[in-house]
Amino acid sequence: MTNALDITQHEPHRFFVYGDMGSGKTTQILTLPRPTFAYIFDPNSLLTLRGHDIEYEQYLPLDLNLDVVSLKKGESGAHKRGPQIMKQKVTTYEEWERDFAARDFSQYNSVAIDSATTFLDIIMDYVLMINGRPGQWPEQDDYGPQMVAFTNAIRTFASLGKTLLCTGHYEVWQDRKTMRTTRQLMMTGRLRTKIPLLFSDVFYCEGGLDDSGKQQYTVQTVKDKDIPAARCSFTGLEPIADVTVDFAYEPTDQGLGGLLKWEQEQLNPKPKGGKTTKR
Repeated sequence: MTNALDITQHEPHRFFVYGDMGSGKTTQILTLPRPTFAYIFDPNSLLTLRGHDIEYEQYLPLDLNLDVVSLKKGESGAHKRGPQIMKQKVTTYEEWERDFAARDFSQYNSVAIDSATTFLDIIMDYVLMINGRPGQWPEQDDYGPQMVAFTNAIRTFASLGKTLLCTGHYEVWQDRKTMRTTRQLMMTGRLRTKIPLLFSDVFYCEGGLDDSGKQQYTVQTVKDKDIPAARCSFTGLEPIADVTVDFAYEPTDQGLGGLLKWEQEQLNPKPKGGKTTKR
């Protein structure tokens, strides 16, 4: 019979990190245990990852339908639209799906998805295409297939047994009764509560300058009234953790990767006289 007391080796963490632009989300991919593979859905990610040993595949929506469609309906009941010029099939999601099905993840220690926000957009592009409304505003029946496809993809990623990092964004939401604002995940409907359940750690990221004027990245590891989605599986980690990456040194010893190494020190303490570092 297995017992949690026997767990001293590194158990894979599944990180979901979300925040505003420039908060260091993509940078944390560089800190993960190598070798690392990344699925890139964000057109700006490679500017951060370039020059580092990260294998990746990039899927950008080069096949979108750009014809203009109005929300207003004509006499026939159909939405008004301009000339239908673009006829190509939206294939970005299909291309990703084929790659995922064929890829051997056993060779990697870490897998990253950058970002959930843009991945959801690509899924919706595909749903609209198969429903015969490419380029149009999504209708209620479009969101169900999008949520199912995204949830199944994340569930599969989470079952790989690898260190997983998924980035995301937030939107400010205000309760009409209490007028209180929260920073909720930028996801469709129930995904805001379902997806965090698939991750061991949900961190809110912030970036800025420290007192000396140098770049600093931090993550909030516990939830509060403004950040309700945060959760943490690290024992003893501070509510605000420094995950700054100094590129004068090896990135895998810093940021989230540094937290993973710190955790191993707690699970496998050094003999008496050795020192550990509190985060």
